[in-house]
Amino acid sequence: MNSLNVYIVILNWNGLKDTLECLHSIAKSGYATSTVVIDNASLNGEAEKISEAFPRTVVLPQTENLGFCGGCNVGIEYAMEHGADYVMLLNNDTLITDDLFERLFSGIQSLDHVAAVSPIILEHPNKEKVWYSDARWVTGEAQFRISRPEEAYAELSVRDPFETEFACGCCMLIPVSALREVGLLDERYFAFYDEAGWCAQARKKGLRSYVVPAARIYHKVSRSTPKLVSTYLLTRNRLLWMKENLSVRQRFQSVAYLVRDVIWHLANLVGLTKEHYSVPHSEAVLHGYWDYFRGRFGKWESQIEPLLFQPSSRGERLS
Repeated sequence: MNSLNVYIVILNWNGLKDTLECLHSIAKSGYATSTVVIDNASLNGEAEKISEAFPRTVVLPQTENLGFCGGCNVGIEYAMEHGADYVMLLNNDTLITDDLFERLFSGIQSLDHVAAVSPIILEHPNKEKVWYSDARWVTGEAQFRISRPEEAYAELSVRDPFETEFACGCCMLIPVSALREVGLLDERYFAFYDEAGWCAQARKKGLRSYVVPAARIYHKVSRSTPKLVSTYLLTRNRLLWMKENLSVRQRFQSVAYLVRDVIWHLANLVGLTKEHYSVPHSEAVLHGYWDYFRGRFGKWESQIEPLLFQPSSRGERLS
């Protein structure tokens, strides 16, 4: 399998330290891959600094922030044009293990009709906590669950590869044959739910997504994107994914949860709720709903940037 032409696509957006640490972990693994870093118009000459630190890495600077989807699509197209057999999408805030590729390709050998595979993703620095193990849609909560409480990697690691609703874009190995059949990431999402949308489209073409539990990586959770940006995009894109991929009945079953969510956040804005989320968090959520219903996708509008990037509130839970 080491004779395969594997391209790793990493997105950098003002995350130089994490990106360099990720590239160091790839180099340390010793696996023969080609690496492409898409720099999404970062500040302070980060693209040049990455090139200086890793001269064998291809760095493709962009003139604007294309988001996860647009940036990854640039890297995917580059990889395909240069003869890739597999493309791995890898978050810049991850650290891979030395045996990642050997374990992933060992797992793939037993699988048919592969759209994409992911390893188990553990949190960093707490390397025992499972962050992603299996994506499954919970209709009553109108959201995906990507792990189970109190999961232990030691127990997961001995399992055979198993099917999942979507492979995780944090670390997602895709055969180029699947990319040619399914296409690129849907740039309406910009970031978040994009891999779920891609894997859903792959499923419609008879391809399946899998987890290879013997493989693992470490993820510095919530480092690559400001919290309120994530909140806004997750809210908006969840509704887009539901519209594109759920039946009318399934969407109807989620309505009660969504209505309660909107009412709670409206009440939070005027101080009628127990302090649980910050007011900026509720504002980001409601902007996400509003932009979905008016068909506003892709990158957020400049008018809401002061909200999404405010330094004083990160939108975290307050209790």
